Amino acid sequence: MLKKALVGFALALSLLACERSAPDHEPTFIEKLYALPGLRITEIEPQNGFPRQFEIYISQPLDHAHPLGARFEQQIFLSHRRASAPVVFMPSGYNARAAAVSELAELLDANQIHVAHRFMLGARPDVMEWEYLTVEQAAADFHSIVSLFKTLYPGRWVSCGTSKNGDSALFHRRFYPDDVDATLAKVAPISFAVEDPRYDAFLETVGDEAIRAKIRQFQIALLENRDGILPLLRNYMDNSPWTYSMPEGAILEFEALEYPFAFWQYGAYDISLVPDPGLSAQEMYDILEASGALRIYCDEYIDFYEPFYYQMYTELGYYRLIDDHVSHLLVDLEDPSYSYFAPKGVPLNFSPATMQDVHSWLQTEGNNIIYIYGGIDPWTAGAVELTGATNAFKIVQPGANHSVMIGDLDERELVYSTLEAWLGVPVRRAGARLSRDAGHGEVVFPPRKFRPLPETPGK
Repeated sequence: MLKKALVGFALALSLLACERSAPDHEPTFIEKLYALPGLRITEIEPQNGFPRQFEIYISQPLDHAHPLGARFEQQIFLSHRRASAPVVFMPSGYNARAAAVSELAELLDANQIHVAHRFMLGARPDVMEWEYLTVEQAAADFHSIVSLFKTLYPGRWVSCGTSKNGDSALFHRRFYPDDVDATLAKVAPISFAVEDPRYDAFLETVGDEAIRAKIRQFQIALLENRDGILPLLRNYMDNSPWTYSMPEGAILEFEALEYPFAFWQYGAYDISLVPDPGLSAQEMYDILEASGALRIYCDEYIDFYEPFYYQMYTELGYYRLIDDHVSHLLVDLEDPSYSYFAPKGVPLNFSPATMQDVHSWLQTEGNNIIYIYGGIDPWTAGAVELTGATNAFKIVQPGANHSVMIGDLDERELVYSTLEAWLGVPVRRAGARLSRDAGHGEVVFPPRKFRPLPETPGK
């Protein structure tokens, strides 16, 4: 009898101890979020209809091959709806912004995670050791974030991005193909050289000869009227809230050379948008100022874009500033190249192997990827060439430029139904409430000539 009593007493004590050690309640999502290791988290005022939003910093190794070495903090904006909802993962090619919202987050009624790219604003190491700014290192950053947040969001994940942000999503998939269930990449080019000749060929054939000739005439007029335009440009620089170290003559020449690419990137197939011949220097200057692109050449923006240009000239590739027809009018730029904006004194050794590897993988193993491009956007010359070896597909929307969105597509229903099939979640076809700028989320390939530039980078 005593033995039975003692056993019963011991069992009671054991149960009591278990009750005392058990949590008082199941942890809430917010408690689980704050319990994640290695994060600095601040809840912020939510934007764009998300119930809750958080600014988060995660510690990342500068070199993922040596995780115990130098580290830096990477900015994340988490926009939360429900733990059970899908996650739209936005691995930026630039900075992250609280105000950014993707089309997919609206269409899928999803949570959203927007991440700054290493070395860009919001993810800059104390010392810029440029050799660690690589496609593979950035992909490892994104992988560590997905791995961590999947403990909070067990549902479907889809990555997306526009322009260089779309490239980031594709590069992440190449190195960590199982991190997400699908990817939507809009206007994301894969370039194979520092000056990829495919962009030259595109600019020689897009539109018709009349509009291309009128564009060339405007370029020549800008440079022939430099004596009248430069004092106006100098006055703008002297009275700007920005600071300028770049000579006004170099700015004018870059603007003239960039004009054809910028016109098709953000313009329309409309000859009336090209300035007419015979304008005065003041009228031509007014066109440049109204474009908003003069800010691109200030010291603040050059500093902001340095990592972008480093990547272009080491792994990602870019396009040529075509000067064949105006070279005799150039004064400040002896050999015009966007390497002018890359970090000074840093070796720029281009390796074509990176993009060749990415493109090959996308062709042979890149499943569950949708590519969207604009028919008159020069970056479409760098579109991924599919071979039929995967279930990925590509849509090139006729007449659309670099701003193309899902809602602009003639085949948008194909995108919606495919996402539903791949993800197993419904698409709210009438759910997108986005402005066109919201689709990009942040700064994109500079300069943006035919719609307003973003405000101060990172603000």
